[in-house]
Amino acid sequence: QWLTEKCSRFVQFNCSTWAKDILGLVNTTQRLDANSQYAYALWCTHFAEQSIVAIANGEVIGFLTGFRSPRNPGTYFLWQTATRPRHGVAGLGVDMIAHAVEREIARGADRIEASVDQDNKAIRVLMKTLAKRFGGRIEEELLYPGSLLAGEGHDHHDEILMRICLDRPDAPDMSDMSARAMPAPARTSSEVSA
Repeated sequence: QWLTEKCSRFVQFNCSTWAKDILGLVNTTQRLDANSQYAYALWCTHFAEQSIVAIANGEVIGFLTGFRSPRNPGTYFLWQTATRPRHGVAGLGVDMIAHAVEREIARGADRIEASVDQDNKAIRVLMKTLAKRFGGRIEEELLYPGSLLAGEGHDHHDEILMRICLDRPDAPDMSDMSARAMPAPARTSSEVSA
């Protein structure tokens, strides 16, 4: 298991009360798109089994939101992740991602996806490392052009979809389903701040 001994004391699952703290953490993390407190409350309840909240001394020090695609249940989408600066747990951000990916693969996922900024070298390296570890290959495509996500008065980077494809003998053939795949939420970003 990739989750370190030190980190395992802090990671809690099925959390429902930290939406406000998660939003506060998002607001202090560069390049993450903030959503409403209500949206994070939904993540803490409806997607709790696919997400992680890290708590130390009663404080949210990190989180990861993810979900299984309703149309392609073998696909796990890493939506957002961030850690509080100087939280005192070495490698927490990487450990949360690695733990979530390992857990979802054990539950049958054969695709791991994340939308990333092309310049976010940390998440790009991590996705490639995870692909190598699990014997997968990386595919990339434009998910959303920056012009679609730009707001009044500010630009937005292109969102590139990085996908780890695991060639598992027990995995369903998804090739005929790709045209019917449901797009990811419009406000997506992945950030590693460990």
